[in-house]
Amino acid sequence: MTYEEYLNLVAELNHHCVRYYIYNDPIISDYEYDMLYRKLLEFERLHPEMVSEDSPSKRVGFKIDKTKTLKHDMKMLSLDNVYSEGELLNFINRSSKHFDGEILWTVEPKIDGAAVSIIYEGGVLKSAISRGDGYEGEDILHNVRTIRTLPVKIKETGKFILRGEVFLSKENFKLINEERKRKGEPLFANPRNAAAGTLKLLDSSIAAKRGLDIFIYSIEEGRKYKGHFEDMEYLRELNFPVNENITIGHRDTIFTRVKEIGNLRSSLSYDIDGAVVKVNDYEIREILGETIKYPRWAIAYKFEAEQATTLLKDVSFQVGRTGIVTPVAILEPVNISGSTVSKASLHNEDEIHRLGVKIGDTVFVEKSGEIIPKVVKVVEEKRNGDEKDIVFPTECPSCKNVLKKVDAYWKCLNLKCPDRIKGGIIHFASRDAMDIKGLGEKAVDRFFEIGILKNIQDIYKIKHGDIRYIDGFGELSEENLLKSIEESKKRDFYRLIYALGIDNIGIRTAQLLASKFKDIDNLMSATHDDLFDIHGVGEEIANSLIEFFSNEENRELIIFLKSVGLNMRHSDERGSLLSGVNFLITGTLSRPRKFYEELIVKNGGNILSSVSKNLNYLIVGDNPGSKLEKGKKLGIIVLNEEQFLEMIGMGV
Repeated sequence: MTYEEYLNLVAELNHHCVRYYIYNDPIISDYEYDMLYRKLLEFERLHPEMVSEDSPSKRVGFKIDKTKTLKHDMKMLSLDNVYSEGELLNFINRSSKHFDGEILWTVEPKIDGAAVSIIYEGGVLKSAISRGDGYEGEDILHNVRTIRTLPVKIKETGKFILRGEVFLSKENFKLINEERKRKGEPLFANPRNAAAGTLKLLDSSIAAKRGLDIFIYSIEEGRKYKGHFEDMEYLRELNFPVNENITIGHRDTIFTRVKEIGNLRSSLSYDIDGAVVKVNDYEIREILGETIKYPRWAIAYKFEAEQATTLLKDVSFQVGRTGIVTPVAILEPVNISGSTVSKASLHNEDEIHRLGVKIGDTVFVEKSGEIIPKVVKVVEEKRNGDEKDIVFPTECPSCKNVLKKVDAYWKCLNLKCPDRIKGGIIHFASRDAMDIKGLGEKAVDRFFEIGILKNIQDIYKIKHGDIRYIDGFGELSEENLLKSIEESKKRDFYRLIYALGIDNIGIRTAQLLASKFKDIDNLMSATHDDLFDIHGVGEEIANSLIEFFSNEENRELIIFLKSVGLNMRHSDERGSLLSGVNFLITGTLSRPRKFYEELIVKNGGNILSSVSKNLNYLIVGDNPGSKLEKGKKLGIIVLNEEQFLEMIGMGV
């Protein structure tokens, strides 16, 4: 790199700092920034005499452009990042080599939020300051005081300087963006940007409505013990919110804990982007010291990015089983969360207009958990004028039938549309429906193409010799598929209801319907009044059911499925212990949520999707969010995991 290229890199990184720290509107992903920053550091390491005074390596953050700023009593450092186990091992070895005996380490989730400094004096919350440039930041006390989990008064009267990470739960972030969408306001790209933007607001009443939260992650002044972990336990005793997943151990436990935190990522109610590894002992920390920007006793192990920027090369249009035509972005392949992403959802025509996205745009793509990747933002600054508008088709891309606009979606109303039929077969065979292993999207496409599957009925007409000679299959594949098809006949009745693909009928509604009507004949003959008697079933669901069973082809499908032996009755094996009792689960649990949902259903209970007066019990894990507050206001009985298990006789 030449010196001129280095100066250009300094300017580019400073531009990204302004977008990130001041406007909360980044135009590149964290990973892309880190890679550019590493390139900068490598040049500065090789040419220390050329380091620019304006280099971001000389700052922790970026000086805010506000009049009301406060100086930090103690410099607020950032954390250096590593992206591989090898880099993490190098850090551990480097930190340990000058010390005899075992060093204790703490490992905790790296919350993806906004770092703040909080000061208590005389037992009262006195000050809250954003990171800023590490030396001074914005006065954000008025917004931090709205965080309900943060105590305003504590029993200790000495001076406390704490560091914490302010964040928004995934649920609250979703609600905020839904509200902004209704008002026609630009959406936040992610919870972190939303949290940072909320802290900058002058009107604290808006911050209070958004439901900020915080985890305290260090004591800078006012420490009681000789180690970080012990002080975090001390803060818990003072009712401070400290992350429940912090642990302490020797170096041989570090990699296991990092992996465990990574496995928790999708189940947590808040975003994390890595794990933080710290030396526990304060005296050792003092010896290790710090650089101008980072402590030498801590590191952030960053997980695979859940967001990345890439080029939107084209848009294709796919027809689903309900006839809805979905625009799909064809992307320049990019690695997100450990997998290569080349396609992402654009949802519908309204979303395309809201995003203002065009073919040829650079876009932010997000992948979270098992959710299909989606385009969340356009980087308009990278446009060159060659971009093209996305034009929605007027005809179905599968059957050429004229499309009709229904609410926010364009739909193909042709029930014989090939893509609708294939989508229905794929849904019928999916894991939560009839769980027919071997009938995924690729297999269904192939079988449809060669005429083995023309509809759902054909699944149960497959026989020995039909597929074993098809390229890519074979005798074992055929045996396994036939076995899975036979096993599907024994699935619970509610799974059949869901598998039929009736509009607006999800798993939970299917469970309610199975419990109420007991068998398929009762369900098929149900009236609007019968359906309205079920809590959670409104006019839209009732109309979908009656319309579905009024269709002659659908009734013929039911007759056929009966004839080949599918289970059409609600099992009486379901217990009655929780009969008629309604539950809702919220927060982060020690076991998968599905474990508790299956226990509730097995014992005769129902699972609701929202807090209402019809709810009997709210099962609460860590960080439950707004549902707990709503439940308390309505007088709903709150249970933790242990209390629920005791209720059904599974207590320890």
